[in-house]
Amino acid sequence: AAAERVGALNADRPDAPVQETRRRAADWAETRPEWGLAGNAGFIVGPRALTAHLNLDGRCFLHSYDWRTDEDGTALENIMTGPVVVGEWINMQYYFSTIDNGVYGSGSKVTHNVVGKIGVVQGNGGDLMSGLPLQSLRADDVRVQHRPLRLFTVIQAPVGRVEAILDRQDTLAQLLDHEWIALAVMDPEQDDRFLRYQPGGTWAETGSGEEAPPQMTAAAA
Repeated sequence: AAAERVGALNADRPDAPVQETRRRAADWAETRPEWGLAGNAGFIVGPRALTAHLNLDGRCFLHSYDWRTDEDGTALENIMTGPVVVGEWINMQYYFSTIDNGVYGSGSKVTHNVVGKIGVVQGNGGDLMSGLPLQSLRADDVRVQHRPLRLFTVIQAPVGRVEAILDRQDTLAQLLDHEWIALAVMDPEQDDRFLRYQPGGTWAETGSGEEAPPQMTAAAA
C-alpha cells in the first residue's frame, strides 16, 4: 500500500516507500504526511478472490465474506450493521469536508489550534471546527485528492438474505432509501446477477442503463 501511494506524494525517496511513509508520518512539519482514507468510494463484501485481480487504486474497503458458510445470515448482518455503516461514516466525513470545507471541514492545518480535544480553531479565534483539513483532501492548492462520492457497496450474497436483513434493520434501510449509500447485490443463486437496490425496497437488474462490472463478473465465473 505504501509503494502504491508514495508515488503520488511527491516523496523524497520514492525508491524506499515504507521508510518514506514512516518518515513523513513522524514529521510534525509535514502538512501532508499521507492522505489516510482520501479517495474512498466503495465497500466490497465477498471472497478476496472476487477482486484479487483488480487494481482498486486504494479506493475500496474490503471485507472478506463467504455466503456459503453463513447459513442463517448472521455474519452478513453483523457486517452490514457494523463495518458497512462505519464505512459510510468515514465516507460522509470526507464527502462533506470536501464539498464545503469552510462549514464541514477545518481549513488549513498549518494554522490549527486544538481546542479541548473536540475540534480546532483557525489561528487565535474563529468558530470551532471538527471536520477534515484541506491537506487531507487536496494534493495541493489546485489538485483534489478526494472526490466526493457517496459510498457504493457491493455484496456477494443471495438477494433474499440481504432483503431479510434490511427488513430487520430500519436504520440501515433508511441510509439506502435516502441514498446515502448505494447498494448492489451480486446474487450467487442467480448466476451472479447484479441487482441494484432502489429507494423503497425494490431491485433493478443492472444492464438497463448501466452494466455490471465485467472484471468482477469474470472473476466469479
